[in-house]
Amino acid sequence: MLLAVLIALSACSGQDIVIWPPAGSNTAPAGTVVALPDVLKLGESAEITGEKGHPLTVTPVGVYFYRGRVGDRTLPVEKWFAAVAIRVEGADRMPPDAVGQWFVRHGTRFFGTSSGNSDVAPWVGSTNAGMTPVAPGAPEVAIKTFDVPKGGGQLQWTSMEEPPVRWQLPGRTAGEGLDEVVTFMKNR
Repeated sequence: MLLAVLIALSACSGQDIVIWPPAGSNTAPAGTVVALPDVLKLGESAEITGEKGHPLTVTPVGVYFYRGRVGDRTLPVEKWFAAVAIRVEGADRMPPDAVGQWFVRHGTRFFGTSSGNSDVAPWVGSTNAGMTPVAPGAPEVAIKTFDVPKGGGQLQWTSMEEPPVRWQLPGRTAGEGLDEVVTFMKNR
């Protein structure tokens, strides 16, 4: 019911809103209705908190969409597998899923890195999933995989301790940082 009210308010105001911080957060009273920040473009950076509490700069730099099966691999549940390359800079690790989550949002539906068959996309296990420590001055590229109904949507980072950050994804394969995925797919 509350979600329906928020969607209606969002439609009326022309701005996305969210109840944040979530229950259990210690940064402010839970249940505060706030406007989401502006949607960033592919290639624009945002700061998040790393696993050990240090700041990390994250920049989605590319997206690769794939529809189909490779060998005996499973098909996507929705329609497409999407690999998103995220450049990470700082001196920490990407937070584990217990701390924060990456999602691709299509309308009111959210698709996480474990939704559908995203954990069995062809390149999973052959690319950097983003848990590698990042050394100062040595950025890493993390690949996050999603099972989505179509190209595009909004990539979103959500955690218990900071407001969501979101980026508009292009409707088709674009950008850089996906060399591992492209090489794997060419050599399959």
